[in-house]
Amino acid sequence: MPMSMTAQVLLGSCFLTVCTLVHVGLMALCIPLMTRAHKQFSHSGKVFRSALLLSLALMTVLVAHTVQIWTWAFAFQSVEAFDDIATSFYFATVTYTTLGYGDLTLGEGLQIFATFGAITGLLTFGISTAFLIAIIGRLLPPEDIGTSRL
Repeated sequence: MPMSMTAQVLLGSCFLTVCTLVHVGLMALCIPLMTRAHKQFSHSGKVFRSALLLSLALMTVLVAHTVQIWTWAFAFQSVEAFDDIATSFYFATVTYTTLGYGDLTLGEGLQIFATFGAITGLLTFGISTAFLIAIIGRLLPPEDIGTSRL
């Protein structure tokens, strides 16, 4: 169903906002879980504890991205961009990850809307990267990685 440019921007912005809030919310929920896990396993070996905490962070990131891709898949279904959910999911995944294979395209009335799916992926992959780097930085204190500068 074709939409005006204004409608595409407004609806795309809404989905971008919701997905970003979901992503940030899941990252925020992960932090107290990691704090509890760190305390609970404080007597375990450092390697085990680090692997557990990093796994928890990675699983949170994976869940966050998966939820967002499904959100965009249902968005494409709701605007009748594709006939079935499998095609919508595929397009959402390719768009969200900015692969853009080009085997599926949208008409003029949905192209701008779809770009917000790519913007969502770019933004939240950046958030995920910063989150994981911060976790790794906490798990690997300076004495473990050396003090030399490159």
